[in-house]
Amino acid sequence: MRDVRVFAAAITAVALAGNFALQSLMYPADVVGGLRFSGSIITVALALPISFFVGLRLRDIYRLTVSLEAARDRDPLTGALTRPAFHRCAAEMGGVPATLIVADIDHFKGFNDRLGHLAGDAALRHVVEVLGRNSRKEDLLARFGGEEFLMLLPGTTPGEGQRVAERLCARLRNNPVLIDGAEHPVTASFGVTEVKTAQDLGAAIGRADAALYAAKRGGRDRVCKG
Repeated sequence: MRDVRVFAAAITAVALAGNFALQSLMYPADVVGGLRFSGSIITVALALPISFFVGLRLRDIYRLTVSLEAARDRDPLTGALTRPAFHRCAAEMGGVPATLIVADIDHFKGFNDRLGHLAGDAALRHVVEVLGRNSRKEDLLARFGGEEFLMLLPGTTPGEGQRVAERLCARLRNNPVLIDGAEHPVTASFGVTEVKTAQDLGAAIGRADAALYAAKRGGRDRVCKG
């Protein structure tokens, strides 16, 4: 509302200045003095409410734009980045070396079958909350489909990235999801690889996926490096 009021005041001030200039051009100097006060009252009476109304509409348009951008960039269930948003944000990082982590929830189909899809949705949100809470502000976290998530950690070495993945794996293991008052364990398998350049991202996703499946074959709830 502060911005709307400032906008209305600025437009009204411009309208007043324009009114003064127009009066000076159209009327003799001895007439302008008598018209200035009444003209100012009329200008303010018209410009202030109209500009305030326009400011409110502009505010609503801005809020709608922000909501649409959020809907485009964020997964509606978990709040993680969507796949297109992840690729766009990763490209904006340029050539900064990074670590890519792929995580996939273990036995998620069985979890859904046993507890229902609403519980599965709660598990997905829980995983994103745990991963997000234990990452940095500059890290990217995206839902890539189903129960698979990607994290991009700019400015980290492969060793640092693996330690992060080990920590995330342990945090999930030690933080069960609460459903209807009961705790249910949720674990994930992780694949980790290095990303040298933005152009390497596609190949890096393939390497991280291969490492992820190695973690699945190795017994799940663990980290493998690719």
